Amino acid sequence: MHDYRVMVRGRFAGLSDGQKAELTARLAEHDVLSGNGFSKEGGFAYLPDLGPFTFRYVVTVEDEEGEREAVERALAKAKSRLGAYGHGELSVSATDMRDIKIRRR
Repeated sequence: MHDYRVMVRGRFAGLSDGQKAELTARLAEHDVLSGNGFSKEGGFAYLPDLGPFTFRYVVTVEDEEGEREAVERALAKAKSRLGAYGHGELSVSATDMRDIKIRRR
């Protein structure tokens, strides 16, 4: 088993006034600088203009499953969390954590 860091990016579109009010009220929870980093639950961040948003997931897969499965799982989670919020096309990028090299000083 190993982990992937997966980012799902998109833009809000066609939000109702109620959805805008809800997202604006919850902005402090989802602020880009509030520590919404990579997690299994998925960090969700967006800007006050309610344009772009990002989900950051850590997805653990079996060795034989690989990146495609990690991407599919993260995309499904993001779509589920977006629910009825209107959005444009989503883009996804993944990093296999085995490829990250740590520099020690």
